[in-house]
Amino acid sequence: MRRKIPAFLLLLFWVPAVLAGCMRENNDFVYDLDGAPQNLDPQSAADPASRLVIANIFEGLVTVGADGGIRAGAAESWTVSEDGLTYEFTLREDGKWSNGDPVTAEDFVYGFRRLFDPATNAPGVSDFLCIRGGTAVLAGEADGGTFGVRASGKRTLVIELERYNSRFLELLATAPAMPCKEDFFLSTKGKYGLAGNKIMGNGAFYLSSWGESGTVRLRPSATYYDRSKVTATSLTLAAPSSGTALERFRSGTSSAVALGGAEFLSLGDLSGQEVERSDSAVWGMIFQVEAEPFSNEKIRQALFLDADFSTMEAVLPEYYQRARAVVSKNAVLDGENYREAAGEDRMPALDREGAKELFRAGAAELSEDGLVGVRLILPAGYGHEKYFAYLSQIWQRDFGLYLTVEALDAGDYAARLAAGDYECALVSLSGSGGTPEAALSYFASEGGSYHIGELDRLLAQAAGESDGDTALELYRQAEDLLIGQGRFLPFYYQAEYFVCGPGITGVTYRFDSRTPDFRFGKIR
Repeated sequence: MRRKIPAFLLLLFWVPAVLAGCMRENNDFVYDLDGAPQNLDPQSAADPASRLVIANIFEGLVTVGADGGIRAGAAESWTVSEDGLTYEFTLREDGKWSNGDPVTAEDFVYGFRRLFDPATNAPGVSDFLCIRGGTAVLAGEADGGTFGVRASGKRTLVIELERYNSRFLELLATAPAMPCKEDFFLSTKGKYGLAGNKIMGNGAFYLSSWGESGTVRLRPSATYYDRSKVTATSLTLAAPSSGTALERFRSGTSSAVALGGAEFLSLGDLSGQEVERSDSAVWGMIFQVEAEPFSNEKIRQALFLDADFSTMEAVLPEYYQRARAVVSKNAVLDGENYREAAGEDRMPALDREGAKELFRAGAAELSEDGLVGVRLILPAGYGHEKYFAYLSQIWQRDFGLYLTVEALDAGDYAARLAAGDYECALVSLSGSGGTPEAALSYFASEGGSYHIGELDRLLAQAAGESDGDTALELYRQAEDLLIGQGRFLPFYYQAEYFVCGPGITGVTYRFDSRTPDFRFGKIR
């Protein structure tokens, strides 16, 4: 027998059911910026704080996971021609801007046109000069008709390249490649990205507020295609006026923090907390090859053959690990770990007698004062001078070479390095792209005393090579060139850490771009 339930009772049942379906855990997160965001226009933003905000409120054609893998983003699928020069993307049917309007292929076309418009003065445009016609458009020598980015229907975007770029898909996940909705852009009357109500994204979060202090508050976007999986209920990107990031994390003010090794160890016991580690940089020696004594290749090669790190290794803290190659352990090539594929050891075998013979031959070719007043500069605060002492003692014993170590504060160190005011220097190779080229390109900068023309050729070939095995071999040759000529002596990999607060799970971090992803974070 059916019974009719009174309407007021139905209402009582219905309200809790609806609330239960709508209520979510209070997963509110706070993360510190390294400064106040200056400009949230993806095509114009230059500072890291702005780009971190942009990464949360926009989404490119593809995204890059914490493991370096390429994943679908605003495009649900894509194809690449056999020669690697033509990309065709199919946009999601349910992709929307935060105001509910559909994201179209024309929005990406307009974003790229703004990127190449000389008036935009876009800081990241150089990464995209592989696009057909881009160089001419940027120089004002051609109109958009020759440009290799076009819409073929509302949901189909075609991008044609002039030359192959192995990093192109990864670049499409960066700020300069974000879409731009033309009518909204024009409505801001030149103030796009400069105020909270002058920016609109298509990402997992929308901009709720942007305070005078620079702190940005984000909320989950109701129009995001994957909104049902987003567990974060809010994200505050703070521009703190006092206290360090480490201090704020210790106090529980921030939800997660990226740290160097010494700071990480100072946290003590982190049982039960999620921690990610990446050996994302290589510290090593470079040499001033335009002046004695290191203009002499025999002298440099002798140091390499006599580089016995065994005593240094025994005292290194856990965040430094002996390196025997130029490129870091987390570098990725074609979705695979480069270091594993290229080999961990690119250094020559120890040869003390051969080193002594080379050094004597090189010293005989120097002027009378060639080995006098040799200085190594390095940044203070990392403990490098302590660890280097173990190696310098060996060189002093075997060659009679005494290196004066100058530990400099960050400003003086950078100035001396830029001016070439050193005989040798300890530097960190990492780069921002997480690729072999990112580190190796340090030696491909025109005008630097460390510039190597032959390396330019190898890197250009590798970047334009569509065959992964061939590109791998070219990068390996570049590493061997640097070591064979005695241009970079690797010391150790430096670990970086990303630590989540107690009870926080599901937050990931890209070390190459220094970007955390809080979308799927939860607080127990």
